Amino acid sequence: MLIEVRDTRLYVDRRGPEDAPPLLFLHGGPGAGSYDFMSFQGDRLSQQLQVIGVDQRGVQQSDPLTGPVTEHDVIADFEALRETLGLETWSILGHSYGGRLAVRYAVMHPEAVTKVMFENPGWDMVLATDTLLKAALPLLPGVEIPPHTGPATKQMWDERIALLGRLGDRRKEIYLGPETKSLALPSDTELPEEIQSRAARFSDEITRTADFAESPLPLFAKITQPALLIKGEHDPATSPEEIARFQSDVPRGTYYFAEGAGHFVHAEQPETFTKLITDFMLTPAGRRVVDSRSDPATS
Repeated sequence: MLIEVRDTRLYVDRRGPEDAPPLLFLHGGPGAGSYDFMSFQGDRLSQQLQVIGVDQRGVQQSDPLTGPVTEHDVIADFEALRETLGLETWSILGHSYGGRLAVRYAVMHPEAVTKVMFENPGWDMVLATDTLLKAALPLLPGVEIPPHTGPATKQMWDERIALLGRLGDRRKEIYLGPETKSLALPSDTELPEEIQSRAARFSDEITRTADFAESPLPLFAKITQPALLIKGEHDPATSPEEIARFQSDVPRGTYYFAEGAGHFVHAEQPETFTKLITDFMLTPAGRRVVDSRSDPATS
């Protein structure tokens, strides 16, 4: 359904009992939308949770963008949506680029966010694109990663995404584990092209902003909520440096290494993912229910 929030309408997919603990899903991309995640996890997680998938402003089934957008705009939308839905607090789950938004939201509004979860986040855009391109280089003979120093820029992002674009249909290979190479994303065939194409406008706008240049890593120490990081063994987005910072800086952080999975743990290992998130959500704050696994990349 479309819900009016601030100066736009957001598409919201709300599932599960209204008296169950609420969980907001923050999709990645930038501009990927919530359709795929809700297709794989909406019904599963809503057995014990109230799951809220939202397409960020201008994305997928939300109203198209009519002007610029910043990460602070998106977070303000989340807060306005929470108030509109009549929720005092909720927990948040950020996938990929959505992990950046989850850090910002948790730190900016600690009174509204109970717990924060990350699935293969792209936190620092320089580190994340470095890691992505290193994963892609075996499929791009002769290509070198364009050098970059300093914070992220739109030019850096565009150059690096253009290189990934050279993979064509093989791009999916770097995102998936060896046992799930045939995984298909439902949005590719179930949503009209006009709706899917809105991602490009959102990405173009968000990557122009000062928000995008900022690394959220210095904010880790300010995350006061219990936090869970889920990292797929074959995920190409979250760098070893970011994992180490999470483990050292997040006061109440728990790390889970998903052996065999890639970037989409929620789709590649759906039962495991549902249990991880549900157990983390339902366990009282202060108790750990997820065993940290050893990641060879950070050992």
